[in-house]
Amino acid sequence: MIRKKIKRIARILVPLLLVLVAGGCATPVGVTSLGMNSGYEQIDRSALNSQKYSSYTAAVLHRYDLEAVYADTPTPCLIQLHALACSDDRDDVLFALAELSFLQGKEGRKDRVDGHELVAKNYFVASAVYAYLFLARLEKEDSLAAFDRRFRLSCDLYNRSLSCIIAQRKGPVTELEPIVWLPAGSIRLQPGFTDLPKPLSEYAEIASADHYKVSGLSVRNRMAGMGTPLVLISKRKSESGIISVGFPATVFMRIHGELLDFAKGTLMSEIEVYSSTSAHSVNLNGRTIPLEQDITTPIAYTLNNPLYWKLEMALFRFGKSDFEPGIYQLQPSKPGQIPVLWVHGTMSSPVWWAEMWNTLMGDRELRENYQHWFYLYDSGKPIVQSVLHLRKAIEDRVRSLDPEGKDPALRQMVVIGHSQGGLLTKVTAVDTGDTLIRAVTGKTLAELKLLPEDEKLARAYTQFKPLPEVKRVIFISTPHRGSFLASSFVRSIAKWFIHLPQQAVRTSAEVIQLIPKQSHVTLAATSLDSMSPGNPALLALAEIPVSQPIKAHSIISISGDDVPPEGDDGVVKYSSAHITGVESELVVRSGHSCQGMPKTIEEVRRILREHLRSFRQP
Repeated sequence: MIRKKIKRIARILVPLLLVLVAGGCATPVGVTSLGMNSGYEQIDRSALNSQKYSSYTAAVLHRYDLEAVYADTPTPCLIQLHALACSDDRDDVLFALAELSFLQGKEGRKDRVDGHELVAKNYFVASAVYAYLFLARLEKEDSLAAFDRRFRLSCDLYNRSLSCIIAQRKGPVTELEPIVWLPAGSIRLQPGFTDLPKPLSEYAEIASADHYKVSGLSVRNRMAGMGTPLVLISKRKSESGIISVGFPATVFMRIHGELLDFAKGTLMSEIEVYSSTSAHSVNLNGRTIPLEQDITTPIAYTLNNPLYWKLEMALFRFGKSDFEPGIYQLQPSKPGQIPVLWVHGTMSSPVWWAEMWNTLMGDRELRENYQHWFYLYDSGKPIVQSVLHLRKAIEDRVRSLDPEGKDPALRQMVVIGHSQGGLLTKVTAVDTGDTLIRAVTGKTLAELKLLPEDEKLARAYTQFKPLPEVKRVIFISTPHRGSFLASSFVRSIAKWFIHLPQQAVRTSAEVIQLIPKQSHVTLAATSLDSMSPGNPALLALAEIPVSQPIKAHSIISISGDDVPPEGDDGVVKYSSAHITGVESELVVRSGHSCQGMPKTIEEVRRILREHLRSFRQP
């Protein structure tokens, strides 16, 4: 009896013991702790960042028992899944089709369906179409969509598919293929709306911004949305080779049709291209959808040329380069946009504005309401010659863009000058009268009693009125009262180093002849002479206020902890850069080249926004 009881208890306990022992081993279903964040590798996995599809697509394949079919024959599986999507109103099938098509394009799949060859491009087009249809089905009032991972993944599948299609286009832009075959049918492509400043066919090349890595700039301005950012490339010849200029745009593929239209051959698509400087959204089924934009890559593409970075030395030393001095627009002018004119300093060039320009372009309000012009000049010449050239360049450019004076924005110009460029900038905004000639000769122009032709020359070089096109000026590290580095020793070295063009030397000699011998004044022969603290004309200019209603602002750099009025930036003292009558003055802790400093850029951004508000006020 006792033995029977022991056997009965053993039959109960042994299975329990076996279960307990097995508990220390792996189970068919379970979890494994891998530490913080390790789970996200599985959660975030998709065709975008791996060679496998996401858990959302896995659920769809499992639902229809298609895992093995897809693994063995991906294209027939896509065709079968498409047929199921036509009768299944669940949107997750569309998502799965978009992701699986992208994965096949990414893997370089080649196949044939109904006699038509399918390559990577065909699968990418299919992915973009399915992703578009998935996004288009979302209800306008569905506030949960933004929190759905599939929504965000679908945007990226759509954008990257377009990017992969564009990346394969080489050479000049050509017409679109009329029909693209897909695994489950076909789609007709046709050109759609564009707001580009010139026809797409006039650009030499088109490239996807996604396929470039940017270097040398602190920020890559990328705005999230639908569409693929482009670099539209214009090319022109120079003496040293081909110069390429990149223009930012976004391509958007609009789909007309539904799943049943694939097989019918009635599925249509319009390829729309939007300028990133004017458009920022599209309408999709009554919803405003932001456009994906990349502002930085076209800037970096344009500046990726060694010629640009040699300009400063060539112009400063020899007075010539592969580019003529003048105003350069890297983007086409658009009516209603206010010009911002950037004027570089001594032994410099427009490329040193790149950091500020790129950062400011990240501000959509500034990007849409301003156009950026860059002034290139020979910074070794006497300043007065550069002043004359700059003033004429401004007048000629505005006149050529708006000969009838119908665009008021062009006459709301903001001129921003760094170092010597600030001195040039000031002479666009002051009424000098006889102040400069009196500072040099001790007499007014009338008192000099010059011959008519000499008086005309002297007036051209010493008497200036504010330009009506200029409404605001910004001085950055500007030596209004000269630079302490422009000593007699440095100037003598510079005269040996600089080879001024013959025209510059001849013009300087003509002006020098007008100065009475008894004045004991030598007119500046180089820009460093012009910026000498002992230059009477420069000191006189510093005391001339900016003419109303033009607004002026100062940004002054100080290297170190000195408190104004003490301190300097290694080139210019605070006491030289400081002038009265400005709307604002900001001191930044930096060396002389402070254009790329965050505080400098933010101050310029504030001023440009302030200027925009004043322009909009009735």
